[in-house]
Amino acid sequence: MLDKHAWRQLDWSLLITVVCLIGLGLAAIFSATHHEVGHGEFVRQLLYLVPATLTALLFVLYDYAWLYRASHVIYWVNLSLLTWVLLGGHSALGAQRWINLGFMTIQPSEFAKLALIVTLARVLSLAPARNPQTLLKVGLHVGIPALLIFRQPDLGTSLVFGAITLGMLIWAGLPAALLFALISPIISLVINAWSGWLWTLYLIGLAWWLYRWLRLHWSLKTLAWGLNVAFAYAIPVVWGLLKPYQRQRLVVFMNPEGDPLGSGYHIIQSKVAIGSGGLTGKGYLEGTQTQLHFIPEQHTDFIFSVIGEELGFLGGVLVIILFLLLAWRGVAIAERVRDPFGSLIVIGIISMMLFHFFVNVGMTTGIMPVTGIPLPFISAGGTSLLTNCTAIGLLLSIGIRRRKSLPS
Repeated sequence: MLDKHAWRQLDWSLLITVVCLIGLGLAAIFSATHHEVGHGEFVRQLLYLVPATLTALLFVLYDYAWLYRASHVIYWVNLSLLTWVLLGGHSALGAQRWINLGFMTIQPSEFAKLALIVTLARVLSLAPARNPQTLLKVGLHVGIPALLIFRQPDLGTSLVFGAITLGMLIWAGLPAALLFALISPIISLVINAWSGWLWTLYLIGLAWWLYRWLRLHWSLKTLAWGLNVAFAYAIPVVWGLLKPYQRQRLVVFMNPEGDPLGSGYHIIQSKVAIGSGGLTGKGYLEGTQTQLHFIPEQHTDFIFSVIGEELGFLGGVLVIILFLLLAWRGVAIAERVRDPFGSLIVIGIISMMLFHFFVNVGMTTGIMPVTGIPLPFISAGGTSLLTNCTAIGLLLSIGIRRRKSLPS
């Protein structure tokens, strides 16, 4: 438990930033749903805020060292819950992502993100990231739960796993050359989809770089080059693994006007709402697209369009500033933490939230495909709010105890 002197170490700037985000989210949810009888969504979000706040407070009060000791248990409980979803989970909107507990439903893939951060932090704190054996272990550690989530299907959360892993690997000291080698297969896939002859030049240049400059065993270099070729030709396979609605989202992303009354409707209406907000917006509760419910899922996935329409460009900038402040305070805490485990957890949390932010805002403005990733603290949703508040509680706890060193 904390003594009265420890509270002086609390990062009040970070706490105030999160409170502002939650307040902005509640205001946006109320605007998007206030025509409902009884204000159901708004009331539910308020109720969700109670356990989320209590859980965050518990993580602040107690030392985070127990997570280090319990990381193996956390990992296997996480896999068990994700397996439960696949075998007997609750289905909705064409996806099987929830567990019905009777009095409520939970989405284990949300908790899985925080579980991954904690368990991966231990893995990376025990061995250098530049070690190929460590990278192989990280790949298996992340790949198993990511595959279970992809099968739900939940492509968005699988991508979040990638962002978390990348951010933590960079913070753990992964050299830039190895980082490029890891992401090069994805680059190969994108280039091949764009231009065959350019992809050929890319492969030639990559082979020269791998064998001339990268300090790895020749077998690992060959494996890296082979993965680039395999990924480039995996487009039909990946396309076949996607559900029909996921394929449609990618097609619509390229040309939403091709089906303006069907699958392109979400993006078009969201862009209209944000564009019509102008500099200062139409006024709170005065957005026509929002109040006439032209925007589907406007209290969850597309809530940024509500802010953009009613609070305008300045409201959107406010959201951006708040998330940048959150990231800044998180990195400041990570830099001051003595033990690698705590520092890596902080970076994992910040990577997760920034990825959510960029993808959600990009989705609502039409510059990224629709993935169903919520906007942290702002989108409606109990499991998401609980996960994010728990993450902030953990982040604050690490900041308070930043001078502590954990045993290896």
